[in-house]
Amino acid sequence: MKKIIFTLFAAGFTNLVSAAIPPLKTEVVASGFNRPLFATAPNGDSRLFIVEQGGLVKVLQNGAVLPTPFLDLSAKVDTTGERGLVGMTFDPGFETNRRFYVDYIDKTTLDTVVATYQASASLPNVADTATAQTILTVAQPEFANHKAGWIGFRPGEATNLYIATGDGGSANDPQNRAQNLNENLGKILRVDVSADRFPADPTQYGYGIPSGNITTGNPEIYASGLRNPFRDSFDRETGTFYIADVGQNQREEINIGAAGANYGWRKFEGTLVNFPDDPPVPNHTPPIFEYNNEGSAGVIGGYVYRGETIDGLAGTYFFADLATDKVTSFRFTEGGGITELTDRTAELISPTGISGSITSFGEDGFGNLYLVSFDGGKIGMISAIPEAEGWAMMLAGMALVSAWVRRRQKIAAPAMPL
Repeated sequence: MKKIIFTLFAAGFTNLVSAAIPPLKTEVVASGFNRPLFATAPNGDSRLFIVEQGGLVKVLQNGAVLPTPFLDLSAKVDTTGERGLVGMTFDPGFETNRRFYVDYIDKTTLDTVVATYQASASLPNVADTATAQTILTVAQPEFANHKAGWIGFRPGEATNLYIATGDGGSANDPQNRAQNLNENLGKILRVDVSADRFPADPTQYGYGIPSGNITTGNPEIYASGLRNPFRDSFDRETGTFYIADVGQNQREEINIGAAGANYGWRKFEGTLVNFPDDPPVPNHTPPIFEYNNEGSAGVIGGYVYRGETIDGLAGTYFFADLATDKVTSFRFTEGGGITELTDRTAELISPTGISGSITSFGEDGFGNLYLVSFDGGKIGMISAIPEAEGWAMMLAGMALVSAWVRRRQKIAAPAMPL
């Protein structure tokens, strides 16, 4: 029996020391936000910017939420259904040009507006609202769902802004907009924002068309066939483009972004045929990962971890599900597919931390990852359980084993030598 105890202890020691990835946890860094939808930061910046659906952007700095919002668009934003202030990103040159971008649904027109602002030159934690200029607008139908809203810059493409749009709403994309290359709904758009195309108009900024977009239809289109790519991301090291597309009644999917790709909606939902009588899908690109949503789910795309504080985790992609409160990770390589598919729910979701209602992941300026939750308006940082805490957990477990052995010895002494 002593040999058994030693073996269990040795196994625990070996696992603790040699594990490639330590146990993870979610550490709440701020709470009390009103329907937070996103968290982001400029590269190398110690602040974290939290986007609220109602139109506010707040700053978390040195562990405290600043009393004055960085940006207040509440007078401009409609918040019905899935509308609101739904996206934000910083220009790769933000440190010098102070420029950032937002994606929201306009209260008057109910259309998508992608606009640019600059932070104040004298007050870096406040945006200068006088610098507001419209990049582009996307006409929306009357439905209040499927507005997507993620925007971002790919590493190595400092002037190309990527914009995710949903199919505009209702169910089953009634006008098949995602397959219509003359509409910007149900797409990934890519535009060049390197210069103000309307220098004489203080309200308009405009955009150019980068090479590599589609050559037929609307020139802003980079990829098509999406239902509601609510949260997407770039791997900050490799540039790999992850697109998480919310399904309808059958499949949730994660795709890899590629110029000219068509992800199949509405003819396909994931790899399943949804509308068999629809025309064939040109350049159909199936997802790299999908799962059955059983009629009630909503994939929330995340990020590839590129922080420096969790050993062994680099290159791991995280995503979640809004309806099931499940958090999952995997590794993806071109040609190698998905490996290390891992359910992280037990590690990252808890009654005292982030308990569910995940609306987004966030990434700070150093590659650390966060969970964003409606429940309590919380922001939680994904971190490793400290080694001392891990040892304490293991020793507590060993104490239970030892107590169990002593109890067994008292109940029935073994006939064999110890």
